Amino acid sequence: MIITIASFKGGVGKTMTALHLAQYLGKRRGSGNIVLLDGDPNRSALSWYERGQQKAAFAVMDGDEAPSEFDHLIVDTPARTEPDELLPLASASDLLIIPSDISIFSLEATISTISTLQSLPNDKYRILLTMLPTRGQKRELNAREALAAARLVVFNAGIKDRTIYQDAALEGLPVGDLRGDAAGAAWNDYQLLGKEVWKHWGTK
Repeated sequence: MIITIASFKGGVGKTMTALHLAQYLGKRRGSGNIVLLDGDPNRSALSWYERGQQKAAFAVMDGDEAPSEFDHLIVDTPARTEPDELLPLASASDLLIIPSDISIFSLEATISTISTLQSLPNDKYRILLTMLPTRGQKRELNAREALAAARLVVFNAGIKDRTIYQDAALEGLPVGDLRGDAAGAAWNDYQLLGKEVWKHWGTK
């Protein structure tokens, strides 16, 4: 299975999503060899991996390298993907994940790609809502309604905005490896995403 993570705007949790989805797959029993390919020029995923002394349940490789073998490959792309890059990314992947926060700017950027995304089969991409409020669902529901009205396909799972991710980044560890209720809640968000991905694409 090849999963590519791309975003139209920086700061929407693209790399964090790549890292934690790779961690979910790596911890899933029998999921095999998991490689995260860091194609972002900042090499944030690679730096995270090295800070954590490579203790994650997956391997991270520089985006300029080519993995010789893998069972599941997660590709973290450069920030701010251009709409005309979506089709090549999707065609090279089993699943294209597009993280988006629910600010009007991010939603407008996503909805502006309607014609490109609608040209893809529904099973080739999903929009992932990130940076969601931890309290109240009105803004999230409004965002989901706007994307549904545009006939764009969205994950049922969503990722809440939690400061615990900053601690995870400093430690170079998956958030699920930290202690406390906040870490557990954050990891649960990504477990729900991982289960949804596995259910629909895990056999690819």
